[in-house]
Amino acid sequence: MKKNLFILILTFLFGLNIGTYLDISNTSKQSDIIVVLGGGKDVRTKEGLKLYHNQYSLSGKIIITGNNLYDGVSPSFYKFEFLEKHGIKGLDIIHIDNTIVTNTMEELFEVKKYLLQNNLKSVLFVSHPTHSRRIQILANVVADYDKSNIEMSFASADHTKVWNKDLYYFEFESIKLVFLETIKIFYNLAKYTLLLKFT
Repeated sequence: MKKNLFILILTFLFGLNIGTYLDISNTSKQSDIIVVLGGGKDVRTKEGLKLYHNQYSLSGKIIITGNNLYDGVSPSFYKFEFLEKHGIKGLDIIHIDNTIVTNTMEELFEVKKYLLQNNLKSVLFVSHPTHSRRIQILANVVADYDKSNIEMSFASADHTKVWNKDLYYFEFESIKLVFLETIKIFYNLAKYTLLLKFT
């Protein structure tokens, strides 16, 4: 029974190729600011640095976030040090740390607040490719980026080194990523739309 269910799920995922739906990270373009979202080890920070040096940030600024503690220190601290060491002035690094945000949704709200306060209208998010659709959905449906006329694009930072959106179903790690992301989209939409409705 379990084997048949697993085959059915694989067939479903294969037929729809959810990988191509979840991954919209090949849309990178020059934006008012680059945002390196939390997680992803150091891969996201390195990708953000590369984009910055290739002049993808029209404002000359980059936002970094962190939502965990490593040895009692926010990972944003390490990101800040890394970016500064590789040529970005400290004043051009906007730091949103774990004392403010604890998850992607909170990151999106804080980023939006910064954008509106500084009259910025476009943002380039750096995250794992499978996260890009969830970021877009939450930003528009919950945080109202679209209603605020904030344009988004996405850059890929793949720490797994195995992700292929067209052929993900041949790699078990990628299948897990697709499954988890699909669950996270529905869970986050349900959680935050209900919270907004009753608060």
